[in-house]
Amino acid sequence: MIDCNLEDNNCIEKLKEALNEFDEIIKELPKDNILYNQSEILKAISDPLRLKILYLLKNGELCACHIDCALDKPQSTISHHLNILKRSNLLNWRKEGKWTYFSLSNPKLIEQIENMTKTQKGEISLENNSICCESEEIIGGKKEKEKEEGCGCGCGSFVRPDQSKIDNPQNPKKEIENDTLKKLEKKSKKFGIKSIGYAKIPENILNENHDLQYSNAIVITSPIGMDIIDEIPGEKAQELNNKLYEKFGNISYELSDYLRSVGFATQVAHPEGELIDLSRLGQVAGLGDIGKNGLLITPELGPRLKVSAILTSIKNLPILKKNNHKWIKNYCEVCGKCIKGCPENALIENDNNLTKADIIDEKCIGCSQGCTYCIESCPFFEKGYDWVKEKINKMKIE
Repeated sequence: MIDCNLEDNNCIEKLKEALNEFDEIIKELPKDNILYNQSEILKAISDPLRLKILYLLKNGELCACHIDCALDKPQSTISHHLNILKRSNLLNWRKEGKWTYFSLSNPKLIEQIENMTKTQKGEISLENNSICCESEEIIGGKKEKEKEEGCGCGCGSFVRPDQSKIDNPQNPKKEIENDTLKKLEKKSKKFGIKSIGYAKIPENILNENHDLQYSNAIVITSPIGMDIIDEIPGEKAQELNNKLYEKFGNISYELSDYLRSVGFATQVAHPEGELIDLSRLGQVAGLGDIGKNGLLITPELGPRLKVSAILTSIKNLPILKKNNHKWIKNYCEVCGKCIKGCPENALIENDNNLTKADIIDEKCIGCSQGCTYCIESCPFFEKGYDWVKEKINKMKIE
């Protein structure tokens, strides 16, 4: 800090010289995108559990199930933290059958973290290449062009291990009797499922590199509890969100096991998994339509829901020929409250498609902090499906 007498010419010259030096310092600052990448990396390694995961991978690749066992935490919690490390490009991952394997994207990552956190005379020691970010370089290595499939908060995590308790039958049945289907629907309601639909899976909603065993699906929805809606984004909200995913996933496997027990083959698309675009599958099943926020909106719950599916060998499911909820897009085109309600500016109006906003994945904190603001600001949540439908009829939008 320079204390300067502006009537002193020598002091003024010193001030000018200092300002020139300061301009040079400003010019040497990294670009904003580089600083953003660095901050995301530092956030990712700031959690003790995520550091444990990195240390577990120090000596080589591990299956996700081994990480679960080593840390003795709920699977949904481990999934959440692995997802954060993936998004920060600190992990490489590959799928082999139904298992997912993880490894460090940079073998020297642990060494660099330890060097970075060493203190000498109260100062943090950063080596030149500890966190080196050019627009396409992170931690001394090229960015992995990971394909994080879809948000829409089905929020693609990794492919989960199969939790089925009953094996698929060797010669699965292809035709289901109406009584058996009614029993399945009754079981679903008993588990708290709000809506159930049936669909033939179109090819254009398949996620890359995932082989589906069956072409028909039973799609189910479960409500997001008001405890999650009322909680501000953060660790507590995410913990509640993870528990919901785990509970809904268990229900999906219970229903799948029932179908296997009566002779049908199944494959579960977990609500937190990346097997398929679940929101779009729910739309195909006629349960609702996708709103501007990218979420499935249904009459029972509006956008306050999670989606899961059971892919099956059954060929005679009662598939609807028409979706009666397509008018939702017309309303979303003139609404846009979800965009205004997002404090992170993760939703942006799409000039070429007014019915759907562009989602900036790196800004969206729905998957990392349990944020539900785009749900809370939606009129389908605030007022309800019937209220919105009545309003749109008055607006004469068809």
